[in-house]
Amino acid sequence: MSNESAATDDDVQRLAQTARSVVWALRRFGEKEAGLSRLPHSEIEVLRVIEEHPGSTVSEIARALNLQSSNVSTTVRRLVDQGLLEKRSDPSDGRSFRLHQTPVATHNNQKIDQMWSDGIRSLLAGMDPEDAAKLVDAAPLLARLGSMSTD
Repeated sequence: MSNESAATDDDVQRLAQTARSVVWALRRFGEKEAGLSRLPHSEIEVLRVIEEHPGSTVSEIARALNLQSSNVSTTVRRLVDQGLLEKRSDPSDGRSFRLHQTPVATHNNQKIDQMWSDGIRSLLAGMDPEDAAKLVDAAPLLARLGSMSTD
């Protein structure tokens, strides 16, 4: 199989714009329907990294998001103050700490996930069955796309 993509520049641009629109629409929908306050994008990104990598350090999060550690520290402080993150001492280095979501943040994530699932289920039910099946079949490819590093 060739490393060259069959997608044109227009195809790639359309896919990128569509993916961005879907992500933002789902984010707004999930938070609104779950009755949760809107968080700044930076806070959501930090929470996402910690959800995917519990016990991360500020430095690890900064690397994952390609941000300065000082900016991540500020965001983490706000999330701790809001009761969404907790700091736990690093067992291998008592001078540093590891970050974990609190039960409140975990509960909020579960509510948002449920709202997204309900919304997508409703949208799929209103679609042509063939188109709905294509979207469902594309889920593994979308997951792969979402997990790819841009480094």
